[in-house]
Amino acid sequence: MSDRLFGVHYFDSQTVSTYEPGTDQLYFFQAFTGHQVIEVSKGDCIYYFSEDLKTAIVRKGPCQVVSFHLATIVRGYMHPDAQYSLEGTTTLPYVNGCSTKQIFPPLRPGDPTLQYLKVPPHSKEQEHHIHSTYRVVLILEGTGKSIVGLENHNTVTVLKPGTVCVFEPMSPHHFETDTDQPLIAVPLHIFSSVGPGEKNHPMFNGTINI
Repeated sequence: MSDRLFGVHYFDSQTVSTYEPGTDQLYFFQAFTGHQVIEVSKGDCIYYFSEDLKTAIVRKGPCQVVSFHLATIVRGYMHPDAQYSLEGTTTLPYVNGCSTKQIFPPLRPGDPTLQYLKVPPHSKEQEHHIHSTYRVVLILEGTGKSIVGLENHNTVTVLKPGTVCVFEPMSPHHFETDTDQPLIAVPLHIFSSVGPGEKNHPMFNGTINI
């Protein structure tokens, strides 16, 4: 499902599909959902998750990986092989009561980064915002809504565990929750900034309220 007017695409992580941006973008990547065996070329790297969704993994090519949920190849970037537990609490503040932690921080300015985002329960306070580059997001836990658009031209999409959202650059959006449980998402920033400070980290710097 896609909102082509504002550039947002939704997938089910249990359904086999592939997404890649057009040739008009500055950075190239490929996102794969569902159970797939994926070949990664030399000079590229792949971000993906363990079958039990307890661990995030990044590997550089050449390699072959088996992905069960969501995997994203970033072209021309070779992050060292690594893995990190998705368990634990958030450590950095984000906009309007949300919080985050860095799973794989960018190694240099502009490098990709995998983040962990927590939207609190009963939250309708997240400001509408845009990002300057692509975000590939996996919903891990909780339910909520993705609100996309401007003025009276908004679309609402239900978010649940296993939903994958691909936000094109400059897509106006925000997330809402309406239950007693937080919404947990893992966004991959195809391009980012660096900085571990409370107001100087990739999630914060990569967001522009509108």
